[in-house]
Amino acid sequence: MTAHRKPIVTLVSIGQARVGTAFLHRGSGTKCEDCEYLQVCVKNLEPQRVYKIVKVRDKTLHCRQYDSEMQVVEVLDAEIPAAIPAKQAIEGAVIMFQVRDCSQESCENSETCFPEGLRAGDRCEVLNVTESLPCSEAFLLKKVSLRRVPVS
Repeated sequence: MTAHRKPIVTLVSIGQARVGTAFLHRGSGTKCEDCEYLQVCVKNLEPQRVYKIVKVRDKTLHCRQYDSEMQVVEVLDAEIPAAIPAKQAIEGAVIMFQVRDCSQESCENSETCFPEGLRAGDRCEVLNVTESLPCSEAFLLKKVSLRRVPVS
């Protein structure tokens, strides 16, 4: 099912610019609004989403706002480990990610049940299923890798 997705061109710090590096895009900084690179650096990415660098281009730019060297890279939505209902855990399936109503804030699976970079209602492809997860709330959960897919 994995459809060919077009990478997004953006800028990251030189130290971060390695193929395979994943990062959480936090949005623009306090000095970004007047920058000539605003559109390509931060506005073409969605805040609070996780992206993975798939290509490092042979081009750097100087960020005057933060006095640092930035590398031009291509990114895609990253694969995100998540816990989903066992009945949805089918490789290749496209699901609507839902956040469960859970009262166990200190659970060992908290990061997987509430993954950074995904929101309730996101349309995601199940890339692989790795294991069953114990749940004190008696939910039947599987650990999977998800990647957001565009709405067609």
